[in-house]
Parts: sequence; C-alpha cells; structure tokens
Amino acid sequence: MAFAQLTYQESLRDIEICLRAQQSKLYHMGIRGPVSKSTLADANEKRDWRIYADFAESLIHTARQLYQQDDFGIDLQ
Repeated sequence: MAFAQLTYQESLRDIEICLRAQQSKLYHMGIRGPVSKSTLADANEKRDWRIYADFAESLIHTARQLYQQDDFGIDLQ
C-alpha cells in the first residue's frame, strides 16, 4: 500500500497493473510472484489503517526537521 501511495495509484486495479508492468523489478521489493487484485484486497482488509497513519506522522516529522530552515511561505510547525 505504501507503493500505491507513493505512485499515486487510485484503485486496486491500478496497483495490480502497475506492479505487473514492473514484474522484473518486484523481486528486489521482496515480491516473488504475480500480485492479483484479490491478494491486494485481502492484505488491505487485514492490515490496521493506523499503521499507515503512524508511518505518515513519522514522515511528516522527518520532513519538518529537514526543511525547518527553508522558507516555503507557510509555517511547518
């Protein structure tokens, strides 16, 4: 699901198509076989959404520290 977020996929079908297009590179991501839409749905159903919320908070915290000196015209605090 993190891959889907980072690549702006909007549906399980989009994720499946994107992963199949990159099949030769999936091994390096730890995926050893084809990924079907039903497998993605099952995995998505079993995972707690709070895992992704915690991960997002961690990324936001890191980004704030990295860019606290930069002027974006908005307050990052």
